[in-house]
Amino acid sequence: MTSTAISSQGSTFAVNTAASGAANPTWTNVANVKSYSGFDGAATEIDVTDLNSTAKEKRLGLQDWGSFSLDANINYADPGQAAMLASRKAGTALEYKLTLPDGSAKEFSAYVKSFPLAGGTDTVLTGTIALTITGDVTDVPAEA
Repeated sequence: MTSTAISSQGSTFAVNTAASGAANPTWTNVANVKSYSGFDGAATEIDVTDLNSTAKEKRLGLQDWGSFSLDANINYADPGQAAMLASRKAGTALEYKLTLPDGSAKEFSAYVKSFPLAGGTDTVLTGTIALTITGDVTDVPAEA
């Protein structure tokens, strides 16, 4: 059996830097991203059990996509990182796009929850930028 795993090398992460209300997004890559993880939320479970039930009955509530984080080498002069830091300061959500090496993508809106900075002797500036997703995540298929 041959693995069908997709390498994450070549993934890109971008932020929409178009003016608010613009018809088309302007995707600006966020430089120096080393790794990412996210979409770790879950829908709420709603208990709909009643006196006629013979066992617990449940329905799912609204989907919660959770959070998304980026491990990055920090460079405040990078336009993508600068846009994210500005949105954190302003408390506004921005649109983001994670493009996978196979050409498919995930687009979502999120707030920058934290943008920490770490450094030390014989190292570069690093941080794990934490985003809180708001709304749905859109799957964008790869172009043929």
